Amino acid sequence: MLLILAALSSRPAFSSPGEDFDTGVQLFNQGNYEQALTYFTRAETGGMASTRLIYNLGSVYYKLAQFENSRRYFEILVDDESLGAQAYYNLGLIEHRIGNNKAAIALFEKSRASSADERFGLLAQKQIAKLRSRELKPWFGYASAGYGYDSNITAQPSSNVSGESSTFVETLGLFGWKLSGSDTDGIHSLASYYSRNYFEGSDFDNDSITLGGEIRKRIDRWDFGYGLQLTRSSYSGQDFLANTGLIIKAKTRLQNKTEVRLKLLHEDISDRSDEFFYLDGNRTSLNVGYRVKTGITEYRYEYELELNDRANTATTSHSPTRYEFGFHYLNKRSKETLIGGVLEYRYSDYERVASQDRVDDRLRVKLKGEHKVDSVWRIKAELLYADNRSSENEYEYHKYEANVSVHALF
Repeated sequence: MLLILAALSSRPAFSSPGEDFDTGVQLFNQGNYEQALTYFTRAETGGMASTRLIYNLGSVYYKLAQFENSRRYFEILVDDESLGAQAYYNLGLIEHRIGNNKAAIALFEKSRASSADERFGLLAQKQIAKLRSRELKPWFGYASAGYGYDSNITAQPSSNVSGESSTFVETLGLFGWKLSGSDTDGIHSLASYYSRNYFEGSDFDNDSITLGGEIRKRIDRWDFGYGLQLTRSSYSGQDFLANTGLIIKAKTRLQNKTEVRLKLLHEDISDRSDEFFYLDGNRTSLNVGYRVKTGITEYRYEYELELNDRANTATTSHSPTRYEFGFHYLNKRSKETLIGGVLEYRYSDYERVASQDRVDDRLRVKLKGEHKVDSVWRIKAELLYADNRSSENEYEYHKYEANVSVHALF
């Protein structure tokens, strides 16, 4: 949590540098960081040079993710008797945000050593303990297991529903390892396993194993990732597909609670058994996401374009061009409980073949809840409804899924 200095006052009709400062503080407290910076800068150019202004300039630049500017102002205050500990603390937050955890630990140590406030010293110590734990453990593990019901099972090769219903068990495991560097500038590896097994429909069981690596790099205010992933999947107890994917990811924070994410994925896909030869080809997708946090609520807006070039048959196309729009709503009811919902619309225009000119419209609605038991364990519940309309009657369907799962992050 960034520590700030605040002042309460209203802006008069004719503003002096001090009054501009007070207006900037009010705007800062309202979350209007761009406007707050304007007034703080006016106060500075107007001749105000107080430590309070310097501190708040560092704070507003931090909120705007302009870390070099933020660092410049906090460094001025490290020898100040009253603000030195806070300045060191915020410099530590900056180093942590850009992935330099070792430097962040050293700065939190200086903050703790220079603080006369015991409570503030404990806050710095908490940050130190958290970051040392990350430095000593360059890996993470994630596992989940869930039980659910599917009212209309999807047959993966055709992307069509089977008309059969069943309960199922779903498992997921992830393991990540930091091979070198930091969280934002380094080389990372990832392995995952996923499976879904049906009790009444084993013909639809599926699982996949993925191995991948990623080079991460921070450039200015952007975090980039360049990765390669290899996925092998099975369906109905036999070899299914082999996917080789190239990934480019990027994200940035426009303000402290506003984030933009981009992801470009290109996959070469081949059939592992010759039975599903018509799925051979490649797929490219571009995903654009925008996230906004307002108090206890988070909104996510997503758009995805997917292009397919598959080995279509004479009667069926497997090369859709897809446009998907998504809206996510998350509300943190307490420190332990989260509820939310997802609304997704997908339009699929399939490549025309001799006896088919298929266009689909799919709507999906999901309700979900999550309860955090402790720092490791979580319990989640989801209810999903999907409705697919198609120009080809055989592909029209509606279905719902419900599941409860347990998750652990190590």
